[in-house]
Amino acid sequence: MTSASELTPELFWQHSLQIYAQPGVARACLALQDDYQVNVNLLLFYHWCFTVKQPVSQALRIALNEAIVRTDPAIQAHRKNRRAAKGSSHYEALKQQELELEAAQQAELVATYNKIMGSELLITDAIELINSDPIIEVLGLPRNRAIRSLITTVLQA
Repeated sequence: MTSASELTPELFWQHSLQIYAQPGVARACLALQDDYQVNVNLLLFYHWCFTVKQPVSQALRIALNEAIVRTDPAIQAHRKNRRAAKGSSHYEALKQQELELEAAQQAELVATYNKIMGSELLITDAIELINSDPIIEVLGLPRNRAIRSLITTVLQA
């Protein structure tokens, strides 16, 4: 696993693939995405922070959310088209294109992280992601058993 100072888009993509492949994680991520509008790349980024014990400051959370706002509309539009094309001959090509958009979004998250962490901002408001509760908080989700269970599934991967 990478340390907090060594994150690259490629390493984050590989981390995400490893986590997503663990039993129950894909189902949990899709449920969070479809039922609670969680951005899975952002969730996986917070999982990486959890894994390397990287506290997350308010400045970083704001910057990451801004990166999602910039990159997510293209993914959402493409996902809608891909889902509508399910069963068609070009579905697999659309699926691959969506993965490329997801990788680009992850690269934007990594660039944002590196920019914020490389700045000379004094970080006094960092939240340590020690369990599901702080991740639920930074994702702005309601605290309930279903969400806690889904987040815990991802964190335990």
